[in-house]
Amino acid sequence: MTRLAVIACCLPLLGFAAPSAAAEEGQVDIDAMSVPQLRREIEKFEKEIYRVFNLRTGDESLHVICRSYTPTGSNISREACEPNFLTEARANNAKNYQDGLDELLDTEALLAEVEPEFLRFHEAMTALSEEYDYFRELNIILGALRQRMAELRN
Repeated sequence: MTRLAVIACCLPLLGFAAPSAAAEEGQVDIDAMSVPQLRREIEKFEKEIYRVFNLRTGDESLHVICRSYTPTGSNISREACEPNFLTEARANNAKNYQDGLDELLDTEALLAEVEPEFLRFHEAMTALSEEYDYFRELNIILGALRQRMAELRN
């Protein structure tokens, strides 16, 4: 089955339809969505993916947690989602720096330090996708939404 056929077969499960079927069934047509609509849908699917992943993954260090933050120089808060192991590594590095035990790592160095955990995270995501149809379908739809967003931005 091709990628488009898989997307077409899975979209109706969550209220989405391929463009030709959308008009007939009153479902959402990804091709007709505006950038703000796509952004909202992407956010919604990301949150659902994290929720399902967290529920089905026993290792809490792999759980994805979303937090609000306000970037320096801005009054507009944003949300960032990351696995617990990354949050903990950042906090430990900052504490060790404050205690004079370590240097403060930049993002690239911090990510390099937790690379083995990211591999475990990726393996857990892949395994869940292989064993749980709903999770796999969420990821397929999210991929289609992101692809459409990229098309609109180009």
